[in-house]
Amino acid sequence: MATFLTADWHLGEDRLEILQRPFKSREDMINGLIERHNSLVTPDDEVIIVGDVCYRNALECLSFVSAFNGRKTLVRGNHDRPFSDEELQPFFERIVPDGGGIELEVDGIPCYATHYPTQGRVDRFNFVGHIHMSWKHQLNMLNVGVDVHHFYPVPLDKVPFHFTAINEYYDEDVWVAYREVNRDYRGIRGKPGRYFQEEGNFLWGPELGNE
Repeated sequence: MATFLTADWHLGEDRLEILQRPFKSREDMINGLIERHNSLVTPDDEVIIVGDVCYRNALECLSFVSAFNGRKTLVRGNHDRPFSDEELQPFFERIVPDGGGIELEVDGIPCYATHYPTQGRVDRFNFVGHIHMSWKHQLNMLNVGVDVHHFYPVPLDKVPFHFTAINEYYDEDVWVAYREVNRDYRGIRGKPGRYFQEEGNFLWGPELGNE
């Protein structure tokens, strides 16, 4: 039995050009996501979905979750808010509240899975979604959303590969956001994370424009 991470399926989404998704229609996208997912995941595997299963209130698309293999846990994201726990429970073995997360350990690496990057934890390596193709890696984060993984889920046993790349191989050109050429525009361009702005809940403060 294996464990997989994924996020941001957005079943029912029709803004495919904006999201830069290479599908002809939302039906084609749903079929493509199911095919890619099931090519890796068996019915007995564990799948942690880090938010945004369906797009907004596309209740008619929720039934497609059953076509994805695996025993599923949902860490709620902003697009999961229209659905009650009662509507989601037939498709998931566990539902984590919006803004919450799951602690894991992968090859001795303490990890945390949560939908919003602003809800990440300093004391753990974070698996997040929400930001689609904006970025794949941060110094303490891996975006597990389908948009940056060729629309496949991420096997948990591949996490050390990403962790090693962040720590040992990616250079300052990857982390250029932290140089003054970009850093000095924090608070001037962009906007704060708008879903959870409670004091102390941020990996970085809301004034940094992380969302």
